[in-house]
Amino acid sequence: MFEPKAFRDALGSFVTGVTIVTARDAEGRPFGLTANSFNSVSLDPPMVLWSLSLKSGSLPVFRDAESWAVHVLAADQQSMSDRFARPGEDKFAGMDSADGPEGAPLLNGYAARFGCRARFEYEGGDHAIFLGEVVDFDRREAEPLIYHGGQYGRVMRSPTGDDLEREGLAERLGGELSLTTSGKELLEALEALAKR
Repeated sequence: MFEPKAFRDALGSFVTGVTIVTARDAEGRPFGLTANSFNSVSLDPPMVLWSLSLKSGSLPVFRDAESWAVHVLAADQQSMSDRFARPGEDKFAGMDSADGPEGAPLLNGYAARFGCRARFEYEGGDHAIFLGEVVDFDRREAEPLIYHGGQYGRVMRSPTGDDLEREGLAERLGGELSLTTSGKELLEALEALAKR
């Protein structure tokens, strides 16, 4: 048997995005929670999944929901993630809770949003796995919020030849760069510069 903390730490080595999943309960009240267990499943039909602890107080809401939405958070939404990660409070207090086309509460500022019709639920150990068919989606030009080893992070993009030329590094490298420079060529050029 694995030691639970060691197993959790090992799982934390996998970098994930951060999402908020929303739905409405039988009385129409909005519910939402932070989850990093989101994953794509199928392109045809378009399907996604996420999982929730069987101990979660929100489990009955999502088990009964006909639709739910996954909001992939943008890099500037860490406070939103923290807000929806706290148990037991009205996370929508002071927020507009209009619905997306699928009927789940809509949050603003996301990097991407997937509105889903609930299709299947499976139990996997101590979690329920929810599979939904995507009936609506939206994507914005925003960097995603990421999570790794128990901490939030941001995507760091590798520099391109174009980026380096803008920063004047091409001249410092003696004009050895072009806009088509590969990653390997870039590393070799930077190593050569470091040796000068």
